Order: sequence, then C-alpha cells, then structure tokens
Amino acid sequence: MFAQDPSWLVTAGKWMLAALFLVAGALNCVPRRVKDHIERMAGFGVPLPAFAFWFGIAMEFAGCGLLLSGWHADIGIWLLIAFTAIAGAIFHRFWLIEDPMRRHMLRIALLNNVAVIGGLLVLLHVLRPA
Repeated sequence: MFAQDPSWLVTAGKWMLAALFLVAGALNCVPRRVKDHIERMAGFGVPLPAFAFWFGIAMEFAGCGLLLSGWHADIGIWLLIAFTAIAGAIFHRFWLIEDPMRRHMLRIALLNNVAVIGGLLVLLHVLRPA
C-alpha cells in the first residue's frame, strides 16, 4: 500500500522540516533571545546585526509559509536552505573555539545544519513538477 503511494511520507517530512524552523524561529523571537542573537552577530562582525537577525527570521517564516501552503514551495525551500547555510556560517564556527567540548558541540550543530539542507534538497527534488 505505502510503496505505491509515498505521498504521506513526503507530507510528513515536509511538516517535520517546517516544524523545526517554526519552533526554532518562535523560540528565537523571545526578547531575551533576540538581544542575545543580535549581540552575538555584532560580535561576529555581521553588518547591521539587528536588520540581519530580523531578515533571517522573515526568511525562516516566509520559507515555511511557502513550503506548507504549496504556493511557490520551491522558493520556500531555497529560503530555508539559504537561512540554514547562513545561520550555520555565523553561529557554528567550531574552528574558532579552543574548548574541546564547545568545539565538538558546534561541529555537531553545523553538521546537523548540513543534514537539514540535505533533507531540504531531497524535498526540493521530490516536489519538483515532472
């Protein structure tokens, strides 16, 4: 039965990926987290850190909205891929960290981002019209 119609798998995967971004985005919008992210971005030398933070949040939520609505889902997926790659490059710079445990945790976080991008690329392929 499921071998002939894998659409439920695609739907489940799509919702699970979107849930990751929606929950993380919502948690990052708590005032204390906003302040922390903007300060860390400024410390990393990101230009216009407050604008960059809110632009990233907009990319994250817009990407989820497009993906889940099915309206230009491909653009939504590309927004999520760009967001994930940029956020990983900003926040998971494990090679700059001396402490072995923190270095390891940041390396794992960056690898998780790579895996999420992989899942988004697979979803992009699956959702592409034939």
